[in-house]
Order: sequence, then C-alpha cells, then structure tokens
Amino acid sequence: MARLVLKQIVLGILVVLTAVTLVFVMVRISGDPTTLILPQDATEAERVALRHELGLDRPVMVQYLAYLGGAVHGDFGQSYFDGDTVTAMIMRQFPNTLVLTGTALLVAVALAIPLGLLAAVWRGGVLDRAVQLVSVVGVSTPSFWAGLLLIQLFAVALAWLPTYGVGGWRHLVLPAATLALYLFPRLARLTRSSMLDVLPAAFVTTARAKGMPEYRVVARTVLRNGIAPVLALLALEIGTLFGGAVLTETVFSWPGIGQLAIHSIERRDFPVVQGIVAYVAVIFGVITVLAEIAVRLVNPRLRG
Repeated sequence: MARLVLKQIVLGILVVLTAVTLVFVMVRISGDPTTLILPQDATEAERVALRHELGLDRPVMVQYLAYLGGAVHGDFGQSYFDGDTVTAMIMRQFPNTLVLTGTALLVAVALAIPLGLLAAVWRGGVLDRAVQLVSVVGVSTPSFWAGLLLIQLFAVALAWLPTYGVGGWRHLVLPAATLALYLFPRLARLTRSSMLDVLPAAFVTTARAKGMPEYRVVARTVLRNGIAPVLALLALEIGTLFGGAVLTETVFSWPGIGQLAIHSIERRDFPVVQGIVAYVAVIFGVITVLAEIAVRLVNPRLRG
C-alpha cells in the first residue's frame, strides 16, 4: 500500500509539472500582454519598459525556472492588472467554486450510484430503462446548453429561481444542477455496468446460498466488489468538474475560479492563469491519490 501511494504521489507531481509547463508555454505564445495593459497610444519605449518591469524581456527558460522556484513556495506572482497576489485572488474566488462543485458532486453521487445499482439489480425493468434514457440524453447534452435550458425554464418562464450571481441557496440550485447533470450519466452508466459484472459472480451466489438477506447481498457484497471502477471514474470526474465549472460559472455569472480564469485569459494576465492551472492540477493529483487508497480500502482483493 505504501509503495502504491508513493507511486501515485510521484505521478501526481509529474501531472502538476506537466500542466504548469504547458500553460506557461501557451500563455506566452498567445500574445504580448503589454498591448492590453498600456493604452493604444503608448510608445514603443513605454512597452519596452513595461516588459522589463514584468520580466518578460528575459529568456523564456529563465522566466520558467524563476516561476517554478516561486511556485514551489506558493508564490505565483502578482496580477499584471490588479496588483494583487495571485494566491489572494484565487483564494477569494475558490470558496465559491468549491461550494458549487461540492454541491454538484454530492447530488450526482447521491443519485447516480443508488440508481445505477438498482438498475443493475432490476435489469430490463422500468427503472433500468429510465436510467439508461436519462444517461444517454445527459451525455449528449452540452453542459452550457443544459444551463441555458434550465435558466429559460426555471428562471425566465416559471420565475422560481434567480438567473445569475451568488446569494442564498436559490442562487446555487441552477448552476449546481447543471454540473450534476453533466456528471450523473457517466456515474450511473458505469455503476450499472460494474454491478452487472459482479452480480453473476460465484461469491454473490454463495452469499445468497448462506441465507443472507437480498439487501445485504446487494449493499455489502455486490456494491463493495463493484464500486472500484466507479471510485476511479469519480476521481477523474472531480478534476473534470473544475473544468466544467468554467463554462457553468460563465453562464450563471458565478464568481469562482472558472470565471476568473476566463477573465484572465481574455486580458492575458499570465500569472493568474498559471496559478489557477497549478491549483487545479494539485487538487486533481491529491484526489487521484485519495481515490487509489479508497479503492483498496473498499475492496481488500486489490490490496497489494
């Protein structure tokens, strides 16, 4: 187990380093930020002076190594436009994103895993067909379009919920439902197929032959042995949720790191974009390690 955890930590570090390197290169080939920072009538001398002040006139490798050195200590620099530290800007927005993605995750898991399990147990029944239909429709529907449909129905036509912004729980319903609709189909379909693989197994038949009640057979034997692929997918989808939050936060004007990322990309605020990618990559790496541990704790046969 310890060897596996160490291996996952090393892989997580490589993922973070790769993500940070790629975004470092991409933002620098996107254009010169001084064209947006300075007024249009700025002279070339003023642009040269600003590039020197921001350190953009140094060799790219020198900039990269300096950035990595600061990132190791949690220093991602300052925004080109706001003059605030990148960490402070992200920390102001991150709680909103965490509330949004956390709520969507809880709703999706609470619905997808039980329904996927019951669809497998009652294969071919009404519930099974309903879960498969909803899953196909959900996978085929872009999240931003689903968000717009929810706004049109519940905010515009019925006037039950607000269309944008942060406030009480009512402001959270539509964006969280949009993200949950994105995650639900994948979790439900994989749960169903994974449980269908386990149900015919000999140890399930043995548990039933011993007189174990059916609900205990399903909850303890079937679910425990079939949940490993679902946990692995869940770890990947949590990282995807943060990516999907970019569009969702934009549609609903939800002030999280997704909206901050879009705004920073539009004005070429390199340090903020790089800081957001680094934070999301670290979160993804940590969740992956925790998922590997959880899979082996749930299913003793996978421990090694």
